[in-house]
Amino acid sequence: MQRRFWLPAVVTAVMVTMGTGCGDECVDQFDCRSDKGPPADGKQWTCNSGTCEQRDITQGPDAGTEEDAGTEPDAGEGDAGTDPDAGTEGCTSNATCGLTETCNTTTSTCEDSGFATPVATTSTQIQAVRDAADGALDPALPIEGAFVTFIKPAVTGSSELPGFFVQAEAQGPALFVSDATALAEVTVGDRVSFSVSSKATDGGLRSASAVTGITVISRGHPAQNQSTATPAGLAVNRSADTSDTLVTGLDSVESELTYLTGTIAANASGIGAGFSGFQITTEGVTTAAANFRLRVPATLATELDITQGCTFTLNAGPIWRFDGNAQPSAFTASELTLSGCAAPTFASASATSLTEVVLSFSRSISAASITNAPEQFTLTEGLTISGFRVEGKRVILTTSEQTPGTTYSVTVANTVTDLAGGSVAPEASTQTFRGYRTPAVLQLTEVQPNAASHQDLVELQVITAGTTNNITVEMDVTTARLLARLPDVDVAAGDIIVVHINAPATVKAETTSKDQFPTSTATGNYDTAWDFVGESKGTDSAITYSSRVILVKDAAGAIQDAVPFRAAGTPPGAFPGNLQAIQAAGQWSPVDCNGAPCTNTSTPSAGDVSASWAGIPNNAEATSNSVRRLSATDTNTKEDWAVGAPSWGLPNF
Repeated sequence: MQRRFWLPAVVTAVMVTMGTGCGDECVDQFDCRSDKGPPADGKQWTCNSGTCEQRDITQGPDAGTEEDAGTEPDAGEGDAGTDPDAGTEGCTSNATCGLTETCNTTTSTCEDSGFATPVATTSTQIQAVRDAADGALDPALPIEGAFVTFIKPAVTGSSELPGFFVQAEAQGPALFVSDATALAEVTVGDRVSFSVSSKATDGGLRSASAVTGITVISRGHPAQNQSTATPAGLAVNRSADTSDTLVTGLDSVESELTYLTGTIAANASGIGAGFSGFQITTEGVTTAAANFRLRVPATLATELDITQGCTFTLNAGPIWRFDGNAQPSAFTASELTLSGCAAPTFASASATSLTEVVLSFSRSISAASITNAPEQFTLTEGLTISGFRVEGKRVILTTSEQTPGTTYSVTVANTVTDLAGGSVAPEASTQTFRGYRTPAVLQLTEVQPNAASHQDLVELQVITAGTTNNITVEMDVTTARLLARLPDVDVAAGDIIVVHINAPATVKAETTSKDQFPTSTATGNYDTAWDFVGESKGTDSAITYSSRVILVKDAAGAIQDAVPFRAAGTPPGAFPGNLQAIQAAGQWSPVDCNGAPCTNTSTPSAGDVSASWAGIPNNAEATSNSVRRLSATDTNTKEDWAVGAPSWGLPNF
């Protein structure tokens, strides 16, 4: 149910002239005092919409002859008597005073701001804009003395407009403002006035799409403090609120600043281009659902390594929405704190040159946790460490010169942690690797993305002989899914590799020869190919049969081959960003769409320039149609691929 805000039965009509933001006399009352000198006796300077005014000094509770005269909560006008922290001593800035106060830095005293419009009236004004019809507003609707609670930045890969959020009271209402000119004038903690000349609704979210007369009244207020803090801010702790408030009651709480703690209940899923969404549970919402998700930029999800099972704290973020879906949001690492994530595991080690070893982990590693690399990473056979760098889930060690083919081991100390502070699991802290040898170069030749029981297949052909050690097959770029990490096998040019994802018991992994386990003993194997076993995590390691990118990366993380595939229907919001990434890496043509980034709405669209794997049946078998490369000439275009009869383990051309 929407909250309604009513003016008192009797009000004094006030004609308000909105400032233009140009040539304002003041930002706060101290500008007036500095520029115009002391006020008259019994008066104090106030800054109202950029104009200096003298007002009567509000009398304290002992003034006059009547006990408690003038101390009723609604006595007087403006902000007087509305803030629980009024009169706080020892302030150093507005951030240390109540929301409707300003700090007199000369006397270190929090003082009533003297602003004429009470916060309850400001809330009524915000609600009036929310209730207005979409389109131009004539006359424009004023909002006087609202606080800027959050700045929403532009997000890579998203067409959503940046903007800022305003509200006046902790329980709302709140409003998103997408006017670019106004955005350039404000920061979090500003107290502002403006007039809304156009209102819009997009995906259910109501916003001020155009405003005029933006005026900053004062700055640095503690708007992002929790509403129960001292001094109190506008962020309400909604961890105990139920879905009745947060989802069913979304009309009331949309755009409001919230503090929220809970658990990441599922791995990332699409929630709009450029963003990742995570189903969450909290004290009040105990069952995860798609209509209540934490929403963050995909780049932030990767940076923080947000995964299922992590505990999160949204320190202060707005409640975004899309139709009936509530989406509490963070945009930077400072707004979101993670803890309690699964301990990082040490997955593999691989030499990428005679003096470099790449260590791969299950979670992003904190560079700050590595304070003494030679002691925290122990190498055998006399190999020493002279340097390191961290790249997400990889730690790259610079070593003394290795002997090609010699077997080394590396042990990681438990002082090495992930970004959430979790130590590397001790039961998997040692891996072996062989001294650097030339890595194989592989090319994608066939894919079955829609197999029964998620037992998908990927076929590769060896272009350049070498070792397959720690070459990976992955799905997507911005939120990558590991499909397979290849074993240390020396392969020859022209060899074919079949990677079995979620392999059944009828498949056995081969490391010594292509017929190590012939089909007579392993019926799922192919005698003419190397049979490698990929990840076995069910849906979490399977190919998702929609529009996706399949990649092969070498042990150093460089892309060897990549293909974007489209299915029927509208591609997921993240698909254009994945396509753009491999275009930028020189792995797909065209490099853009008529000079602009390829998106789901560009001409041609991201789907138009991608290879099609539409038409592959559900629950496909090994004999079902697959999508295959048609020619030995790799043009990195959609014409290289077509759906047809499979040829697993055999040359396609």
